[in-house]
Amino acid sequence: MTYRETYPVVDTWVMPAIATTLVDVAAILSLVTVWLRHERSVLSIMTLVVTMLAGLFFTSIVVGEAIGGA
Repeated sequence: MTYRETYPVVDTWVMPAIATTLVDVAAILSLVTVWLRHERSVLSIMTLVVTMLAGLFFTSIVVGEAIGGA
């Protein structure tokens, strides 16, 4: 409870927006690595799949909550 009183940003829209932005940036960088740099390792492709799915999911949740007014 003291964390919320010390850092009031936790209870606002800022934290989900920052997290969504970071996941989207990771997905874009992974896409650039695989597509433009022709990196074909299994780890790079798995990272691309995981970050793209997480980015789509988190973005849809945050945008949906913002539109819904929750």
